[in-house]
Amino acid sequence: MEIIPNPQVMLVVFIVFIITMFLLNKFVFEPIIYYIDQRNAKINSDLAIASQDDKELSEINKQINKILSEAKSEAYAIKSRAIQDAKDSANKKIEQAQLENREKMEEFLKELSDQKDKMRKDIKACLSDIDSTLLMKIKNV
Repeated sequence: MEIIPNPQVMLVVFIVFIITMFLLNKFVFEPIIYYIDQRNAKINSDLAIASQDDKELSEINKQINKILSEAKSEAYAIKSRAIQDAKDSANKKIEQAQLENREKMEEFLKELSDQKDKMRKDIKACLSDIDSTLLMKIKNV
């Protein structure tokens, strides 16, 4: 038994394939790419903020070192008290800056996780809609 391809059926299958690819592109791939681009932009923005916070922490450390070097040039009695005050102040600033950075990082990670979950839900919702639409169109064909 020899199978002979039917050009009309091949044409219909090709047209359905093209329409399916168009619909997939329009309703699945473009929204996914849009969400991914938004997420990447948010991540880059948050990374820039974190980098700026690191620079500020570095500047605080430079200021602390400057305070310590100036305190060493003073008299012995004043020097010992100034060094202790500067160290206490520096530790407080560092702890505060580290605490703030930790809080920002935790908030960023939570927000990132929430966005990931939301994107998954959105994609699942889109996929189920497309799935049902495609099934109906396939049944109609």
